Amino acid sequence: MSTTNYQKHHCPIAQALAELGDQWTLLIVRDALIAGPRRFNEFQESLGISRNLLTLRLAQLCASGILERVPITDTKRHAYAPTQKCRDLQIVILAMAEWGEKWRTDPDIHHLEILEKSTGRPVTVQYIQTEDGKIVDPDNIEVVRHGISNEP
Repeated sequence: MSTTNYQKHHCPIAQALAELGDQWTLLIVRDALIAGPRRFNEFQESLGISRNLLTLRLAQLCASGILERVPITDTKRHAYAPTQKCRDLQIVILAMAEWGEKWRTDPDIHHLEILEKSTGRPVTVQYIQTEDGKIVDPDNIEVVRHGISNEP
């Protein structure tokens, strides 16, 4: 989405930024995840984005498989629905929301809670060991970068 070319970085974060690196793109994804399928005018009303920019971003999100156009019954119109690729972004968006909530400096920013649907209890994004489900402290996380091998 961004005009910056991140391809030369050969990094999964750079690849994600290549698709999602625009502020409007992430806010469109946020709205689609929270509200489900939305019409063009609903995105525009929620975001206050110009029609031409929203048209461009929605087309890019559909082309990259993050949103899909779905027909609205008994009309010639359509809505934009989150795909599985979009739903896989939910944890990223919610982690950003938690970070923004923790470090917000503007008292007028809307407070956000992340709740389990069935119980209404608060939940949080955590690092979990894949083998035993144990919660891991963020200070005990190591990121290992594996290089690309040119060997056959």
